[in-house]
Amino acid sequence: MSEISVGERRALILQAAYGTFVSYGFKRTTMDDIAQVVGLSRPALYIHFRNKPDIFRALMRSMMEEALLKVRSSLEQDLPLEDRLFLALSEGIVAPQRQILATAHGAELFDTSHEFGADLFLDWMKAVEEEIARELSRSEAAQVITFPSGLSSEIVASLLIDAVEGMKCRRQDIEELDDTIPHLLKLVLGAIQPR
Repeated sequence: MSEISVGERRALILQAAYGTFVSYGFKRTTMDDIAQVVGLSRPALYIHFRNKPDIFRALMRSMMEEALLKVRSSLEQDLPLEDRLFLALSEGIVAPQRQILATAHGAELFDTSHEFGADLFLDWMKAVEEEIARELSRSEAAQVITFPSGLSSEIVASLLIDAVEGMKCRRQDIEELDDTIPHLLKLVLGAIQPR
């Protein structure tokens, strides 16, 4: 059997952790459950991660990195700005929530993410915001949009993220959120497109 790198082993552990968390929930999953799925002893698992919250945080980081690649890819598409922004917001906010909520223990996992990863969530929202701000800056440089006095790409990106997060709290259904984002973008972009 060939040796695998530490990075590959950690990736396998995170994959196993995701499977056990969505199957049993965070609270019912044990370090032993994760170790068994990956084919490690529990002591060997502790070489890679201090505890279950440490695994959960690493899993959050991994999922966020993957989603950020999708956000960037969305913004690089040869589409109108409104469509690129919709795809980025959908990939950065809606899709991860949809993925987790589709599991048997999605609500518990969201509660767990707030308990053990609130700082990571804020970092994630900031990363998506920065990507959107960069795209708005590029669009301004290409004269696709023009900001009124007092507004900037950073302010508009921040407002978009805050608006989508607020809409997420008010919507019972994630699909309803996905359907509402285009209206928000029409409103915002209508105010910053050159006349």
